[in-house]
Amino acid sequence: MLYLSFAAFAGPTLADIDLALDACAMHAIHPLPVLSPDQRQALLSGEVVRILDHREDEPSAAVGLAVLKAKRDALWIASQDPHAQLDPSVTEFIVEARGPDTMLWYGYFDLPRPLQDRQWVVEASNNHAMALASGQRCWEHPWVLVEDGMDRIRDIVARGEPRGITADHLRRAIFTPTNRGSWTMAELGDSEVLVAYSASTTVAGLIPNWLIAQLAKARLESVFRSLEERANTWALQHYREGHSPVAAGDGTPLSPFGG
Repeated sequence: MLYLSFAAFAGPTLADIDLALDACAMHAIHPLPVLSPDQRQALLSGEVVRILDHREDEPSAAVGLAVLKAKRDALWIASQDPHAQLDPSVTEFIVEARGPDTMLWYGYFDLPRPLQDRQWVVEASNNHAMALASGQRCWEHPWVLVEDGMDRIRDIVARGEPRGITADHLRRAIFTPTNRGSWTMAELGDSEVLVAYSASTTVAGLIPNWLIAQLAKARLESVFRSLEERANTWALQHYREGHSPVAAGDGTPLSPFGG
């Protein structure tokens, strides 16, 4: 009985990590890189594993993975709710809803001077095929650049200043010619989740792409820690009855958190 009691509270194992990664490989739009034994062990130790994934014929992707202690629904809300902000240097807002879980998003990246700020418009959705094939174990939320998206943004900003974005912001920022990535989440237990973030971009201007990829990689630690903290605090209080539904990985609405 004593063994069973301890086993009930045991954390995930390497086998659990491998099963979760296998689930996330089914119908993945943005496949995760293969992890070394040391990287898998680092996940179990609570570290954020950061990888610069070099890909043939496309920009390198900054990829981060971590085992976070929170409910997956709360982590999903903390990463996607339109009121959330994980990175203080990035401002985002929804431009248009194209379906229950397909949205156009505008993003503005305030880069450290003298680097010029960047902006983008992406279409984000949920990978229903992965959710169904994995028996709901793994959810993926991918996005891809909308090349002519700035035409819509100028009209929106002219009517107001959504999240503080002004016409001056639009003038001084460069539009990224490539921007794609995803959030991926797989449950490891009742309150531990394997979370992966992938972002691949080219930024135009005078900044080399490798520098932006390295900058994104360096920021992953703070992004993951902020995500975990907000999932355990802000998300649980924010996503209540009356909030506009946020879709799960299969497109169905997530239930609001109770009192």
